[in-house]
Amino acid sequence: MKLFKPLILSDSIEIKTTPEMIWEFFTNLERNYQAWHPKDHIVFKWTKGKPMESGSSWYGEEVVRGKVFKLKGTIGEVIPNRKIVFKYSFPISLVAPWFEWSIEPKSSISVFTARSYLRAGEFYLRYFKKEMEFKLEIHHQHVKEEGENLKKILESFYPIDPEVER
Repeated sequence: MKLFKPLILSDSIEIKTTPEMIWEFFTNLERNYQAWHPKDHIVFKWTKGKPMESGSSWYGEEVVRGKVFKLKGTIGEVIPNRKIVFKYSFPISLVAPWFEWSIEPKSSISVFTARSYLRAGEFYLRYFKKEMEFKLEIHHQHVKEEGENLKKILESFYPIDPEVER
């Protein structure tokens, strides 16, 4: 058994909007970050380069279990209106190398999926089971809330006509 087998955490939600509207929301993440998850999000900044471009750098702060986490990294793969990969900087990258957001058009809706990749998942699940399960549950709750909040924001501010074909 591989102790450092990758663990992928994933959550998807259907949103009655276009991929372009979701992309626009994230292109303006500096402005939208706190509204997206008011309970946990503090700040997000593009620190180098342009929003949603490969090679650009970012910085974010959010609250997890009552503690402020300061995160930074760069943008990896970008497929406009479909996918963006956020790579964490060292030392977080040792355990969580990246997360990604993907958008899949489906008839009159878009499916937004958030995936987080953990490098040491099996090791921690084996040796620190209770603590790891608790952390995974908090992560799942946070990401699920982000998806639900994104849906509320986009469906109320950017409604689309479900009769319009894409």
